Amino acid sequence: MDNTTHRKLLLLLFVFCCSAGFASAQRFFSVVFDKLPKDMQVYARDDSSKAEIPVSGVIELAGWDHMSLVTYRNNVRTSYQKSALSYGGKTSAAFSMKSEIKAEMADYSFEVYACHEKDSALIVKRSEVVAGDFYVVSGQSNAAATIFGPWSNKYCRTIARTPDGDPSLLPGDTLWTPAAWSWTYVGAWELELQKSILENDSIPTCVINGSLPGTKMDQFLVRDAGDPTSFTLYGSLLKRVRVAKPSRIRAFIWMHGEQDLLENISNYESKFETLYNFWKQDYPEVEQFLIIQTNLIILRGDEQNRVGGKIRDFLRRTKYIYPKTDHFSAIGTPGYDGLHYERFGYEEFGRRIYRFFAPTIYKSKDNDNVRSPDIKRAFYSSPDKKEITLIFDEGQSLTWPADSTVTGQDGKPLVLSLKNLFYLNGDETKAAFSAGKAEGNKVTLTLKEPANATKLSYLPTYYPQNLPLTIPASFNIGILKGPFLRNKRSLAAFSFDNVAIGEMIPDVELTAGRTFNSVILSWKAVEGVTEYVLERKTADKAPYELLKKLDSKTLAYEDLDFELNATYTYRIQAFSDVSESRYTTARVDLTPILGVEHHGRELLWEIYSNPVENVLKVGFKDFTSGKLTIFNSAGRLFFQTPVNAVKDWELDISKWPSGLYLLNIEQKNGQTGTQKFMKR
Repeated sequence: MDNTTHRKLLLLLFVFCCSAGFASAQRFFSVVFDKLPKDMQVYARDDSSKAEIPVSGVIELAGWDHMSLVTYRNNVRTSYQKSALSYGGKTSAAFSMKSEIKAEMADYSFEVYACHEKDSALIVKRSEVVAGDFYVVSGQSNAAATIFGPWSNKYCRTIARTPDGDPSLLPGDTLWTPAAWSWTYVGAWELELQKSILENDSIPTCVINGSLPGTKMDQFLVRDAGDPTSFTLYGSLLKRVRVAKPSRIRAFIWMHGEQDLLENISNYESKFETLYNFWKQDYPEVEQFLIIQTNLIILRGDEQNRVGGKIRDFLRRTKYIYPKTDHFSAIGTPGYDGLHYERFGYEEFGRRIYRFFAPTIYKSKDNDNVRSPDIKRAFYSSPDKKEITLIFDEGQSLTWPADSTVTGQDGKPLVLSLKNLFYLNGDETKAAFSAGKAEGNKVTLTLKEPANATKLSYLPTYYPQNLPLTIPASFNIGILKGPFLRNKRSLAAFSFDNVAIGEMIPDVELTAGRTFNSVILSWKAVEGVTEYVLERKTADKAPYELLKKLDSKTLAYEDLDFELNATYTYRIQAFSDVSESRYTTARVDLTPILGVEHHGRELLWEIYSNPVENVLKVGFKDFTSGKLTIFNSAGRLFFQTPVNAVKDWELDISKWPSGLYLLNIEQKNGQTGTQKFMKR
């Protein structure tokens, strides 16, 4: 180092010591950084799994030529950037540089130098910087999950403080630190989520947890509009997130509801609306809000109108109410004591949450039944109203468990049956069902007697008589560990409260006819239907395959993709928002017809001339009675009329739009036929 450089370094140190720079972590000598990584900092990775590391600021001492940034990966130099200094007659100059790192299990470090022609001076070095994913958690005790385990890894981090009793560290201080043994603790299941991501995807993570046990919803709504990061429950979490400065947050996870349920506090839904609006304003980086449906808090039934079922159901429905919102259920997680979980239960929940995120965030191909099953509709499915069918998410593979036996409060065996955990019109005192079964995404409940109930609920708010209680029993909280409706990955279905029971949709009248090169399917409209679904199969034992989903206005479909010398079976089902019909089937024999004209089409009737300009004319081989129907090219009903003992029939279509039409005749003897014609 020459004398000039030595004198400049002394001046840099003098300026630093005589300033208030000791109070600012971003001032080093006479260099003030507005962007500079901190030791162990996590930067949010982008879609290419990389992160940009900006370094910028001002040097308050003239005579330097440029600033430089050197990047190391695991102590091996990987890149070099520099920023020229232009003083413009002043004693200070601005600089700006950036580096790029990969999201991986590797340590990146950075050195910033002040340089001139002959030498350089190291200003600051930062180490163990990584790129990865951010998760934010808020809620109460099960979100805090303050059960410590032995596992730790330096690539699983948080921004908090180390609980080491250092009096210089205050509750509001924020430091980048390993997630395990930090304060605020990231939580047992959150740490397991980080562990799963690291072991399966090698991506570093940062979890910031702002949960507090025993907190009611009202406590999260204390927010200073002038300074949302002020020292409140809400503000403390937001402050830590803003110190971390993530450019994206993969998920904000809300796990709450137990305290409001225990104290029977009303208006949870409207309060959540207020909180969600705060989140939208203060957390624009969040890609999705994940709302966890709380587990069962089952209380004594002598206090009426408890809010438990309503709160659980609202947490389930948030996905359908709020943008960027998804849901998951904690019900059925092992190790549950009626309020909290043992450590292995929290850790299993963390693994379940990982599998939930993995298909979308980590491009996992394992997306089979990784979501909690959610009810889509319920309806009476027998004319005598002794059966109710429940439809869950498409793709769910549900299992109906056997009865289980536990030791009741009186020390005697207590048999618990899933069929008794469904309730009509909110009446938890009556066992209305005699049996139940699950197949695919459908559950069928058999009633003991016909019913006219309009609402269905699943899982109790009050504990049944003799259900075992938590310790101490004076808490009067029941423990129900099942049996639950689960999918094949052991995820329990969401609890629901007062879901509407729809009426069964009438069967669809399906007609199938063949032309020389197609099969024409048509049906009558059914009131209240939102969608028709057509399926078909060839062999009797073959599974049906989806042919087409059609809207409520479409009443015909032309199937052009088939093989001759085969018999096809078609079936149709109608759906509404709350119900569905049974299947209706029709068979079509596609073996060639002998003794026919015009490419295999038997001429029992024909259209002439075709294309048609003004008058559509139809000639029949014999006198014919039945119904004549015309569909447009989109398959929608365009014209319909009865015919009675006619051999020649005509219709003025001069004002019809040009295009392709399908004419279908359904004779009274059951025979059908369809032909195409073109309107010029």
